[in-house]
Amino acid sequence: MRILIVTGTFHPEAGGPSRYLLNLATDLARAGHGVSVVTFGEPFEHAYPFAVKRISRKWPVPVRLALMAASIIPRAATADLLFVNDYGLPPAIVNLSLRKPMVMKIVGDFAWEWSVRHGHVTENIDDFQVHGHDATVSLVKGLQRFYAGQADRIITPSGYLRGIVGGWGIDSARVRVVTNAVDPAKYVFPESREAAQKALGLEGRFVVTVARLTPWKGVDALIRCVPRLPSGWKLLVVGDGPERARLEAQTQAAGLTQRVIFTGEVAQDQVPGYLRASDIFALFTGYEGLSHVLLEAQLAGLPTVATRKGGNPEVIRHGENGILVEYGDEDGLCQALVRLAGDEAVRAKLAENARRASAEFDWSRLMERTTAVFREAAFGVEGNR
Repeated sequence: MRILIVTGTFHPEAGGPSRYLLNLATDLARAGHGVSVVTFGEPFEHAYPFAVKRISRKWPVPVRLALMAASIIPRAATADLLFVNDYGLPPAIVNLSLRKPMVMKIVGDFAWEWSVRHGHVTENIDDFQVHGHDATVSLVKGLQRFYAGQADRIITPSGYLRGIVGGWGIDSARVRVVTNAVDPAKYVFPESREAAQKALGLEGRFVVTVARLTPWKGVDALIRCVPRLPSGWKLLVVGDGPERARLEAQTQAAGLTQRVIFTGEVAQDQVPGYLRASDIFALFTGYEGLSHVLLEAQLAGLPTVATRKGGNPEVIRHGENGILVEYGDEDGLCQALVRLAGDEAVRAKLAENARRASAEFDWSRLMERTTAVFREAAFGVEGNR
């Protein structure tokens, strides 16, 4: 197949979707498919086994969208399939005339995220699905329904998100759940926690979270838990985002600058080192489709504390390979972290079970199911549901 991938983010940019798409495109190309990518981003030299067209984010948004559409047209014309990763409006508009088979992967609710970022709503994602909103938010929700409705097939990484998409009026028969996965061969972990800490200039015991710093990631709650952790334990915040300045100010006001470390944005290949340097992984998020970094933490063998939200319960079995807490229950979060910090035996049990559980999210299975959906959309060959 000749496959055009359209995405808002791609390697070397941080985040699970970028890592996923790099691995997917590379393996598709190595399997003999013709792959090309259109994405936003600045020039970057790398020997990919496929072509990448980047549109600079320095352009104003209307120009940027127009340039993306113009870049899609000639590439889509010779493609058998468009694969759109959660950036559906430009390719959906272009495809109104091209009529190419289109598969869209939806990893979240863009309308909700946009509305939160721009201060239009403060409600959680689940309430957002059923409440009425002002004209601006309603327009963004309508655009999302439009472009999702143009896809021949939609892939979601979790059953939770399949339900969200169904709430937009999308026929569930067109939606396929293909859970995210990790390929152990593509991760290089340091041999030990001590080796990882030495390489990164760290020392001590760490709770780590890896996230884009947005309001729904709950990093402020993790900071408030730090004073309750045993002496010598610190919080490692890996990632950057619009909330960073506020979170650093919170840390300073609480007198915790020696116990909370912000790394800023780090390269994708450095994330395994930060995971291996740590003792507990925490994800106190208000929603997740199905978190890539949660799977990476499992692969690294980290005991995990995560919220019972979104796709998290589809990865974490409470008390077996991690601990689930309710979103908003900060006391429950702190209690879980304190318990794990003080009980090495429990940490070891959860860590071993986490490593075993990571095998359930197998990359080869993801590739098989994803290409089955591609064939189904492009050629009418029934794929796995």
